[in-house]
Amino acid sequence: MTQAFNLSQLANRVNTSGQLNAATGLFNQTPVANGGTGKSTVTTGALLLGAGTSAMTELTGTTPGTLVSSSPTGWTAVPAVSVAGGNYQLVTYTSPATWDYTTKLAAGLKAVKIQVVGGGGNGGACATPNNPAVAGGGGGGGSSIRYMPAPAIGAPVPITAGAGTNSFGSFVTATGGANAPTTPGGSVSGPGGAGGVGTSSVALINLSGERGEQGTAPLSGAGGSGGGFYFTLGGPGRGTAGPGIAAPANNYGAGGGGAWKALGTTTLPGGAGAPGVVIIEEFY
Repeated sequence: MTQAFNLSQLANRVNTSGQLNAATGLFNQTPVANGGTGKSTVTTGALLLGAGTSAMTELTGTTPGTLVSSSPTGWTAVPAVSVAGGNYQLVTYTSPATWDYTTKLAAGLKAVKIQVVGGGGNGGACATPNNPAVAGGGGGGGSSIRYMPAPAIGAPVPITAGAGTNSFGSFVTATGGANAPTTPGGSVSGPGGAGGVGTSSVALINLSGERGEQGTAPLSGAGGSGGGFYFTLGGPGRGTAGPGIAAPANNYGAGGGGAWKALGTTTLPGGAGAPGVVIIEEFY
């Protein structure tokens, strides 16, 4: 055919405003350099990705729910199960046990957050002779918090939980609060026990327990309150209602209250400290 004929055929696809109908007047795919995709067809549902001046490439999902994920080299289609959040479980231990790493890893464990709280100290007792005495409160347990990816644990872990020092193997440890000393009769007041400490060298955070409160003067009468740790209070000391045994602690890691003894030969014990706890948050 002649060039004049070809031009006349092209003119048939131009409207009265001089605009070419792209649906019928173009031939083959438009290259990227001219504002096109460089492709003649695109798969239904596919996403087009740039490839410089070359024809665009297609990104297609292989299963329902596939997600688009970025990478250093571009975008990829990733099954949703590999990037979505999983299950969560919280387990607490108040007595010795073994944390079964092997079974949990086989169930898909990815990471854990561990918090260990040491046990609280006992409140001070009041001893004879025949004189008043006011004892201090027990110290609160220390605390340590650590996050660990599951592969870094590597084996079943022995757990120590209860009174005194609590631990998650050698990974996380917190000492218990000290018992307040016995206050002999005739003493003005007894000191409180020192607080425990978190001792993990690679912990997210280590916290110290609160020192137990010192007892007040025998004539006014009030045993020292037990020390707490950062989210709990210790047991109250024996108050001004009268001499007697102080209250025990009722929250993990808290110290017991101190006793108050009036005249007489009776020996009064302090309030018991509360046991510590190991809290494990498991992420699957």
